[in-house]
Amino acid sequence: MAEAEGPVNRPTGWFEQPVWTAVGLLVVVCGGPVVAVAGVAGFVPDEDRVGVVVTGLVWTLLGVVVLVLAVGGTARDLRVWRELDTAGVRAMGVVTSAERVPCGEDERCTGIRMLVKAPGRPPFTTSHLVPGEEVVEVGSAVPVDVHPTRALVRLAADRSR
Repeated sequence: MAEAEGPVNRPTGWFEQPVWTAVGLLVVVCGGPVVAVAGVAGFVPDEDRVGVVVTGLVWTLLGVVVLVLAVGGTARDLRVWRELDTAGVRAMGVVTSAERVPCGEDERCTGIRMLVKAPGRPPFTTSHLVPGEEVVEVGSAVPVDVHPTRALVRLAADRSR
């Protein structure tokens, strides 16, 4: 049986946490160029200059890779969420297993596995984390949004629809 993938909750945007975003961008993206410029501009002793410049260039390359992966991942998550918003079909998933799992420093979640039967698709299984203290019973029905043609599924944000 196929395993579906998809977001559990709306992905965090780049600027929804502006302080951490700014600190991360400064450290990851700007650290390498600052070190390389310090080496080229002569702020380090001559015998260490080559090492400092090479280190700065390596950090710059790593910073660019991290930035590209982060922006690409965020764009993909937002695209997946929009696809489920526009093309998603509401279905009911039957919980086949549920267990309490840690999902943060002091937080606990319920890890659920469920069987989803969506119209026009063969049944498939999926697993999600339900945040908070909500108790999810095995055998209970959970509303989910399913993409009609792709293996994307998410827990329904609005359980009344």
